[in-house]
Amino acid sequence: MSPLSRIAVLVLAFACADAIAQEPALQGTFVSAGTPKEAIDKAIDSATAKMNFLVRAVAKSRLKSTNPLYQRIEIGNDGTRITVRYDKGKPIVMPADGSTVKWTRDDGEQFDVSAHAQGAQLQQTFQAEDGQRVNEFSLAPDGALTLAVTITSPQLSAPLTYTLVYRRQ
Repeated sequence: MSPLSRIAVLVLAFACADAIAQEPALQGTFVSAGTPKEAIDKAIDSATAKMNFLVRAVAKSRLKSTNPLYQRIEIGNDGTRITVRYDKGKPIVMPADGSTVKWTRDDGEQFDVSAHAQGAQLQQTFQAEDGQRVNEFSLAPDGALTLAVTITSPQLSAPLTYTLVYRRQ
């Protein structure tokens, strides 16, 4: 191999390595790995256990309607924008720099939403007047996606936490 060919190969190898290093690691389409809906229901029961029984019924109903067991999650990251879509809902588009944007859920409730990605980790935060939801996504080497959810609110007697597992489609 001539010296010029060796230089060309080295330049190409460094260019490919640089392109791979810059590509966001956590993106793709993921489907539920079979976590039962009862896991979310049990977490809701635990978070509302110490509430007055009248308030608890309303809180549980609202939490159950806003915490479905998503069957499909799509995550995109082009380096400037992070997009997350749950099932067939409206995509949530957030700046990749972590800054906050307004987003309106399909039911009309508005949130301040932000995202921060680092390698195989993504944290998405929803802030509303009555509380906060943090979705922490992590990607395992085998491609499994874990979604750890934490919901906090002064109205809850304890944080609502649960974990769901998805597999790459």
